[in-house]
Amino acid sequence: MAFINHFAEAEDERNYVHDERASRLKATRAVLILGPLIFLGFFMLTPVFSSNQAFATFNITTMAIVGFFALAIFATTNHHYVEWPWLDILPFVAMTVAAAVLMTVLVRTTAENDLDITKIAVVFFGLIYFIASVAFVANVRLFMIWAVGTLGVFIAYMDSHGIDVDEMYHTIVNISFFLLFAIFSNWEADRRARAMYVARQALNQERKKTEKLLYNVLPQAVATRLRAGEVVADSFSDISVVFIDIVGFSKLSKQLSPGHLVEQLNGFFLIADQCATRYGIEKVKTIGDCYLAVSGGTASNGPGAKDAVSFAKDVIAEMQSRATASGIDIQLRVGIHSGPVVGGVVGTSRLAYDYWGDTMNIASRIEGAAEPNGIAVSAATYYQCTEAHEFDAPETIALKGVGDTVIYRIKPEITE
Repeated sequence: MAFINHFAEAEDERNYVHDERASRLKATRAVLILGPLIFLGFFMLTPVFSSNQAFATFNITTMAIVGFFALAIFATTNHHYVEWPWLDILPFVAMTVAAAVLMTVLVRTTAENDLDITKIAVVFFGLIYFIASVAFVANVRLFMIWAVGTLGVFIAYMDSHGIDVDEMYHTIVNISFFLLFAIFSNWEADRRARAMYVARQALNQERKKTEKLLYNVLPQAVATRLRAGEVVADSFSDISVVFIDIVGFSKLSKQLSPGHLVEQLNGFFLIADQCATRYGIEKVKTIGDCYLAVSGGTASNGPGAKDAVSFAKDVIAEMQSRATASGIDIQLRVGIHSGPVVGGVVGTSRLAYDYWGDTMNIASRIEGAAEPNGIAVSAATYYQCTEAHEFDAPETIALKGVGDTVIYRIKPEITE
């Protein structure tokens, strides 16, 4: 495995960098605020100056470093900060240059016995590496390039100023301790952040799968209410209820093997689901060989009596096409009634959004009065869609548990 982790997919890498830099904004700003305070506290309490010029130079350079910190803090407020990781290097390069200027001037303006430039360098590098290891977010590669490059520049600086070899060696060793610790801290933070990002992505995928399964059982709005702890109970003044049943299912079940029967049922329900999606009809449930749907409920469009009839016509037409192709003549009966219902979710297991009321019962009874491959509707449904569909003359029939009821029949267009 590579030392510097990197996601194989460029999009995953971009998303990780964006999310990590955005989530650590507060921590980055905090360390950038503490940084100049640490510098000021240390250097101002260290009496290493033997001349006013050296002290003045120190103050000017230190203020410049503080300014670079302020610039870095300002950069984190720009929306490009989370998208452009290379911005991290700019203030730290500027700070390194300012420090080099400071040390050069101090060497020239301070008595040799009063100043040990290598000790100041060790402290400076230790502080700057610590701050940078936190400030370089999701940016291990650039941090290492900057850190090692800075150390290389300082080694060249010491060599050009005639620093003793032994002293140079000890200085490099001391600075290297800070460097290695800073690199490890930055790398470990990045490694852990990447692992957490992968875990979050996996969790999100599982949550999406769970939500998809939940939304297959419950309308999305209902699922949201349940997750919020609400009791889901609704009243609807006018929806159209559609019952679709297979004619002679008991006889069919004796003719077909169990596997073949389930296959035919699955084909019927699949067609009904596809037609329901097409017309914005809400599937409520299947009861044996019966398909129950509503138009105008929680997850459907408007009162929708017209759409309910169009949906039923399409289901019958497509089932006839399937029957022609398979050689198994499966006929359907459809009953539709419009009126008030109550909807809601009851129980705590195997949750489902269901509907109750006389409208449901009447639609079920009307379905029993429909002809094979025919649609029967109540007067309430007829008056809502009389202009959209053609019906036969009204009939008055006696429905069990309902009494005399006026129904209208319509024969759907059958696709040959």
